[in-house]
Amino acid sequence: MKNEELKKKSLIFNPQSLIFLYLCNIFATMKRIFLYIIIIYIGGLMTGCRDTLVPPEELPRVEAERTVIVYMAADNSPHLPVKQDTTEMINGKDLIPEDVNFIIYLDDTGHQPAIYELSAKRGMKLWKQYDEELCSTNADVMLEALQQIERFFPARHYGITFWSHATGWAPERSSSRRNTFGKDEDAGATASGKIEMEIPAMRDVLAQLPKFDYIFFDACFMQCIEVAYELRNVTGYMVGSPAEIPGPGAPYDKIMEALCKGDVQGIVQGYGNAYPLNDIYDEGVLLSCIDCTQLDALAEATGQFLTPFYMGREPLTTGFQSYCDISWQKFTYCFDMRTTMYRLLSEEDYAAWMELFDKAVPLQFLSSTKTWFASHCANARVTVPECYGGVSMFVPMDKYNTCGWNEDFKKTSWYQAAGWDKTGW
Repeated sequence: MKNEELKKKSLIFNPQSLIFLYLCNIFATMKRIFLYIIIIYIGGLMTGCRDTLVPPEELPRVEAERTVIVYMAADNSPHLPVKQDTTEMINGKDLIPEDVNFIIYLDDTGHQPAIYELSAKRGMKLWKQYDEELCSTNADVMLEALQQIERFFPARHYGITFWSHATGWAPERSSSRRNTFGKDEDAGATASGKIEMEIPAMRDVLAQLPKFDYIFFDACFMQCIEVAYELRNVTGYMVGSPAEIPGPGAPYDKIMEALCKGDVQGIVQGYGNAYPLNDIYDEGVLLSCIDCTQLDALAEATGQFLTPFYMGREPLTTGFQSYCDISWQKFTYCFDMRTTMYRLLSEEDYAAWMELFDKAVPLQFLSSTKTWFASHCANARVTVPECYGGVSMFVPMDKYNTCGWNEDFKKTSWYQAAGWDKTGW
């Protein structure tokens, strides 16, 4: 026993042993430091350095009843009411239920994109700040942002608002600049020439996400049958205007509850009743709600009744309610759909068609002024209020050959669904 104790003591006090133990300790420490460096490096590769979650420990939430997204592609004209509308959202925050996520993606002039969470308890909270400028009308950028929101804020139901400039389905043309949806004028987008998003690209993005209960376009000209039919499988309802909207746009403090509940009627009524707006905008606003589940039936009926009038490239012979005169070309490219059918069809055929239109467009709003704010329409007045439908449609004409709209129209899903391919146009 004593011999063993002597051996231990000699091992402890042996200088060579002390040096060996000291070197082992240094080696172990270096291994830990090296391991930490590897972990940090790999973590940097996985998260990237392009953007930062705020706070970094943010984890996916418990599934909510609804996630409401406001996608603001505002990196364009500085006069757009970004501050006014976000202030309205903040003023309406007390109307956001606890089981609803209200998320704002904001890309405005002079700032890099960011994602905010708005709630009754915490107000507006920065959730993610991007570290570089992005083109928010780029399909990949939009998809990544919406997928991340969907992943971190899961819900049983989803609703989305698209906020920006827009002109409906017509693609951008150099001879007649059209925006489709959105406009992003950051340096990267301008250099690539892709500053707007065409509707098929938007459809493809939204098709990769859970189906939305509603899509609300707080943007001009988006409530056209061509856009609605393209998006019919990615949303239940579509709310918007067939014409230009007033500069201040939607009164978000008055429609917050409707957005959070998925109440499309409340969105339309709350928006519409806000106009005329004091002494600033004495014009009204045009709005409607489309039930996308009814659009296939409406397309079939429209083709049945409309195409006989245009067989053999028969030209348009009488004026209809228009929503846009392109002032520098004197073009009218979107007509009120219901008014057009009223003027073309017999009383019996119109009644039959209206049964399906009423199902597809269950709600229209027409301000008491019968007018709307317009900078691209010479006569911004609804001429036949009793036939106002709140949804526009394109009608091919020879004069559209120069700008290419007739050819672009052939690429829409509505072109074939409504029988235009049989007319020769």
